[in-house]
Amino acid sequence: MVVCRRKERKLQAVPAEIAAQLYFRRYALYSIVSAVSEIISPRSIVSVDLSDNPSALDVAKLMVKRRVGSVVAIEGGKPVGIITERDILKKVSGQDRCPGKVKARDLMSSPLVTIKAIDSIETAAVTMAKNKVKRVVVLEEDGSAVGVLSVTDITKRLSKILTDEYNRYGSLKAMLEMVRA
Repeated sequence: MVVCRRKERKLQAVPAEIAAQLYFRRYALYSIVSAVSEIISPRSIVSVDLSDNPSALDVAKLMVKRRVGSVVAIEGGKPVGIITERDILKKVSGQDRCPGKVKARDLMSSPLVTIKAIDSIETAAVTMAKNKVKRVVVLEEDGSAVGVLSVTDITKRLSKILTDEYNRYGSLKAMLEMVRA
């Protein structure tokens, strides 16, 4: 028997097997956290080649057509920046400029914040917070882009983890109540 204590409750004896399950389930969350490659959106990367000299209007049309909120700027086959809806709003609409005359190169956020596909979600979240960005480009070991990870992707994954943990807690609570009876 293992003795555990709950806030404002009397000491209760709990069988060792249940205590082990409680411990495992409580700290299993850390083992569930995945690599970035497991949660990036399955969509292909929407990119624009800067050598074509695209305008803000071209980028906005591409975003609407592909139903995305960001476009990766490519130069020489490598990602060099990212253009988001917010960039267009702030640097074109917010300054009352003509979208056909503003070049994509002038819009993009650069240098590009990237992470590796093998990095953990925690590393990605820390990188995003540190750089104050909502999207990062995910790179393979060879430097090629494989996707864009957004705060929404991380939120969806963590929501699933928390829901699973809550459901486990509910079933464990029921099991403990049966043991106590």
